[in-house]
Amino acid sequence: MTTEEKYKDTIRILHIDDQFDFAEMTTTFLERENDRFNTEIATSANDGLARLAGSTFDCIISDYDMPQMDGIDFLETVREEYPDLPFILYTGKGSETIASEAISAGVTEYLQKSSGNEQYELLAHRIVNAVDQSQAERRVQQEQQRFQTLFDRLSQPIVEVQYESDEPIVTYVNLAFEDVFGYEANTLVGDSLDAHIVPDDRVDEAEAINQYVQAGGRLKSRRVTRETVDGLREFLIQNAVYDDGSGGFAIYTDITDRTERKETLKRNQDLLRHTEQLADVGGWEADMETGEARWTQGTYAIHDIDPDDEFELSLETGIEFCHPDDQAKIETAISNCHAHGEPFEIELRLITAENEQKWVRATGEPVYDSDDVTKIRGAIRDITQQHERRQRLEQIETFFEHTQDSRFLISVGEEFVIERVNQSWEDASGVSAEESCGQTIQDVLDESQVKKVEQKYRNCVEQRETLEYEERLQIGDDPVHWQTRITPVVIDGEVEYIAGVTRDITDIKHRKQELAELNQKYQTLAKNFPDGAVYLINENFEYVYARGEALERADLSPSDIEGHVPHDVFPDELADEACHQYEQAFDGIATTAEQEYNGDRYRARVTPVESDSKEITHVMAVAQDITEFAEDRKQLKRQNKRLDEFASVVSHDLRNPLSVAEGNVELLREDCNCNNKRIDRIDSALTRMDDLIENLLTLARADEQINGTESVNLAELSQNCRQNVETTDADATVNIDITATQSIEADPNRLAQLLENLMRNAIEHTNEDVAVTIGELEDGFYVEDDGSGVPADKRDDVFEAGYTTTNQGTGFGLSIVKQVVEAHGWEMSLTEGSEGGARFEVTQVDGLKPST
Repeated sequence: MTTEEKYKDTIRILHIDDQFDFAEMTTTFLERENDRFNTEIATSANDGLARLAGSTFDCIISDYDMPQMDGIDFLETVREEYPDLPFILYTGKGSETIASEAISAGVTEYLQKSSGNEQYELLAHRIVNAVDQSQAERRVQQEQQRFQTLFDRLSQPIVEVQYESDEPIVTYVNLAFEDVFGYEANTLVGDSLDAHIVPDDRVDEAEAINQYVQAGGRLKSRRVTRETVDGLREFLIQNAVYDDGSGGFAIYTDITDRTERKETLKRNQDLLRHTEQLADVGGWEADMETGEARWTQGTYAIHDIDPDDEFELSLETGIEFCHPDDQAKIETAISNCHAHGEPFEIELRLITAENEQKWVRATGEPVYDSDDVTKIRGAIRDITQQHERRQRLEQIETFFEHTQDSRFLISVGEEFVIERVNQSWEDASGVSAEESCGQTIQDVLDESQVKKVEQKYRNCVEQRETLEYEERLQIGDDPVHWQTRITPVVIDGEVEYIAGVTRDITDIKHRKQELAELNQKYQTLAKNFPDGAVYLINENFEYVYARGEALERADLSPSDIEGHVPHDVFPDELADEACHQYEQAFDGIATTAEQEYNGDRYRARVTPVESDSKEITHVMAVAQDITEFAEDRKQLKRQNKRLDEFASVVSHDLRNPLSVAEGNVELLREDCNCNNKRIDRIDSALTRMDDLIENLLTLARADEQINGTESVNLAELSQNCRQNVETTDADATVNIDITATQSIEADPNRLAQLLENLMRNAIEHTNEDVAVTIGELEDGFYVEDDGSGVPADKRDDVFEAGYTTTNQGTGFGLSIVKQVVEAHGWEMSLTEGSEGGARFEVTQVDGLKPST
């Protein structure tokens, strides 16, 4: 079917809503939106179930709030018989709870009824998308069936595996795999593929392949030996790996009868390759069956043996030249190469025929005859000088570089010259080695510092003793406190160098001072902590410190608590809870809990206290008296419950009839085909009612609409708001001048409410087109218009709910603006604009930064 033909197919819709007039109007608008729709209406869930049993539908639209059976129960009943049928919950009583229940029950789409005819266009799109997706899923199932048919009919052995704990578990094999390997599918499926077809001596090779495949590697033509019912056979293996490396397909090609490479040619090529890898090397070969060995001229030379001398060469006699402590190393390497085909490259010591110890690097690789390693070939190189030089350098570099202390080397002569510094010295001083090395101390220090340092260096040279001292020097931009230790380096009886180690202790000194000041502040705060108490607790849950006004009110003194554990001081239930909080804090988890004590209610916050080494050595508990707050919270809960009930009534019981009225006015206008002033007045009144309901809901649900903040581009959002305002107020034109270029941290939806209400407020108080300016402040932004402005004595009143000076306004717009500002923790002021209009300044805004 072509795309054009697909979209001409009829979509049969079953619409269930207990309000027939609303369902009928919805059907009218939907069928106008898309001529593919054919809709039947049922006024109850039971009626809808009967229609489903007697006919076929492509999609269901259902209300939520219906008698006998609500939309969720109806959805769950439908899903039992029609698990894949698209189901759209279209309701005027929306909430997060209903949405969550609908999603759990398997709803396809969730859409809330709203005012205006745009909702029917959105509903039509949701229906088309849901039906098209359902049809697409059926096509995917058909494609999977065709793939299965192709998989089964391929002539090459193919197996599908999923990796579990690095084991390739068989999920499917085709008929060709059963024929070639001789295993039935039910024997393999669910088992490890390697357990059935990998020979015992190839387990390591198979594990390496599994690791490579799980990492996304592709096997193009990997030669392997595998076990079949008829014995060992050679295969080329290719694979196709899932994107996440969790499994894939393996395709086997039997190459058992192909011609083997000639053994002599391979041996010569391998010997040549090993010999050419390193300069001044020797080659070697060992026959693992006979123990015989072959050496090249270079190998004899490394062992200080003349090839023409009488010497019985074998694998065993060659190993005997190795140092006794290294013989086990080479024997293990050879054994693993022989048994598992593992190549090796190791460094070891030789005792030559001249009784000289040498360091050598030896390599070896397996040589196969069929599946067996029959020979090992390799190379050997004398690396004695290289090893000794490297060892000395490593010792020096490890000592000098790999230390947290700053190290330096001073050359002693007529002047003291910096020879070398390590990375820690560069980091601490802020001066690079390139800048400092070769410089005298006069070059890097000022005159007042040079004399002190020079005297210490001369004392070290003259006394030939190690000196330790603290000093304050400025090397680079800032003065630094150093703890220094210098030692003379004597060569041939003369002090040639001074080796020094120093540590930047500036932060330690500052921390000590800050710690003393902080401790004093903490003591003062704890002693005078209002309406609460502060406790410091050690790992044994003993109170180390206890202060605060609440102790006195509870008839307790610090001595009653300090040195005791919770069960010594507080009731068992309260003490158990406190110990649980302390245990969590020592695990790095801060907790907050509310507790009752002596008739008062407290909020206890327990947090870990870390040492400089990031270890948790203590925990701190802060208990705050919240008795009055708890009572206020209960009262607020009761008020919020009543407010939620009010919002539910407004949302469902008022908006649904209003939506029916608005839709029928639109239909009446089209039927009359005339400009009737009475219809216009009805439409205007309905629009005002809708605005009142929307503003009431916004005010009632303001707290629950701040769900989180993000960085918002003020200029882009302002342009979107202007378009929304001009679309809603078709007779108005907003000339907007945006000078603000920053982004702010805000809830974008609530910020849009603020901007749109300020723009509408400007329109309502201006007879002609309005000019609105949005600009930056140091800590926020402003919105200014060129209207009539607000008298100074009315500037507080305009933010009260219901206050308005025009017939068009609802009196809620600026009240909503105030709520948005307060919900974000901002401040707002109303002043006179530069053109005499109103200027609203929003300050104390977080997250201000230039837009990119």
